[in-house]
Amino acid sequence: MMQDPHEENVFGEYDGSTYSATLREQAGRYYCRNLVIDGRNTPVTNDGWASREEAMQALDEIASGARKP
Repeated sequence: MMQDPHEENVFGEYDGSTYSATLREQAGRYYCRNLVIDGRNTPVTNDGWASREEAMQALDEIASGARKP
């Protein structure tokens, strides 16, 4: 039986930028939905992250411009 995904709203501030996002955990991976950086919707395309910590680090880097969404 497939388990429903778990979603969590997260907020952060990194390198002068603020962001909010919805993290979804499904089948042991974390995916980002609805990323808003400094009030702008930002599309994120990726294969997800192996842990919540890895996902949060990636969101920090995306918000600061150090990583492409």
